[in-house]
Amino acid sequence: MEKVTFPNGLRVLMEKQDHVRSVSFGFWIKSGSAYETAAENGVSHFMEHMAFKGTAEKSARQIAEEMDAIGGQMNAYTAKEYTCYYGRTLTEHLEKAFSVLAGMVTKPKLDPGDIQTEKSVIMEEISMTEDMPEDRVVENQYAKVWRKSSYGRPILGTRESLRRIGRGELRRVLKRRYSPDRVVVAVCGNFQKEQVLELARRFFGDQRKGPALVDDCRMVYTRSCVLQEEDQEQTHICLCLPGLDSLSPQLQPLNLLNLITGGSTSSRLFQRLREELGLAYSVDSGTTAYLSGGLFEIQTAVNPETAERTVEEILKTLEELKKGVSPTEFSRAREQLKAGLVMGMESTSSRVGHMGRNELLKGRVLAEDELLARINSVTIEEVDQVANRIFDLSRLSVSVVGPKLNPSFYEAIGGV
Repeated sequence: MEKVTFPNGLRVLMEKQDHVRSVSFGFWIKSGSAYETAAENGVSHFMEHMAFKGTAEKSARQIAEEMDAIGGQMNAYTAKEYTCYYGRTLTEHLEKAFSVLAGMVTKPKLDPGDIQTEKSVIMEEISMTEDMPEDRVVENQYAKVWRKSSYGRPILGTRESLRRIGRGELRRVLKRRYSPDRVVVAVCGNFQKEQVLELARRFFGDQRKGPALVDDCRMVYTRSCVLQEEDQEQTHICLCLPGLDSLSPQLQPLNLLNLITGGSTSSRLFQRLREELGLAYSVDSGTTAYLSGGLFEIQTAVNPETAERTVEEILKTLEELKKGVSPTEFSRAREQLKAGLVMGMESTSSRVGHMGRNELLKGRVLAEDELLARINSVTIEEVDQVANRIFDLSRLSVSVVGPKLNPSFYEAIGGV
């Protein structure tokens, strides 16, 4: 991988793979909901939508037709700590695809009529999320455990905050958050270095650095319990504990612990809750890691009558894991983690995503061999140590969406 930094702070990462006939590329921008105030919540995601509404030269329809005409793919998403615009095309069409996507990002039209139209679209997106209890149970959790920080606010914003967003707010985001020193351009596949640098220079090279910003988004965890009662066939449960930040040296041991806990079909939770007891169709654990903190989460959906038993079994499993994982579990999880890394990195889209995210947020990109070496260096003692650190049930939080539960349910989780 080669890195070129422009005088205005723009970073361009390039990794050539001559054996493929396509190229994946994208723009990673340090603009996300974690950097927003409560009043402007949702503006980063709104800006992402508006980029697809056209530029002064091209309408949204023309943009779509131009990409379809070359068989190209493009999309975008907003996260808490960044916004990503990405595409993929055949090598011979890189200039066209890059130009279309870069034009959208650097010079969106921001038409007042389009803003009102897209505001309605995002309102529907919020409604769609609200219709999915498996999403709501997690959003409710975040809103409570991170209620003292911006990480607790939804990426989409709220209906109230969206009504306040207009052209002025969007232009400020474009000027302040989309400045070149907050942008990483990443390219992976079959391409010519000179062409990529010329395209980056054409669309980003003349831009000036924006004002110096302090992204004050410190994460504060607050133990909580939130219950959203409604008539559902199942009780949706999300349990969480404070996790690790994305720069923690214990992140790989935690990733191994996650696979052993509930991150795979051979995990203790899956085998116990589904295979042995038949309490749940699915149960998953996962790690959420941000620059200033993270969570370890466990999510499932069960019959309301068995919700208490399910939680008791989950907590019992976590306590047992604090006594130590077996050598077989450790070896299996390490091979799973390595296989997931290697197979994922065989895709140019995955590689370009790895490059862009890590350069933007961490300021460095570890090569595949370095990542594998880190995984191989993890010891079973480190996994045991992180289990005892993370599975402190006195810090447990719970979120539930579903029918009203008996008071004994909350006793089972330690009376949060």
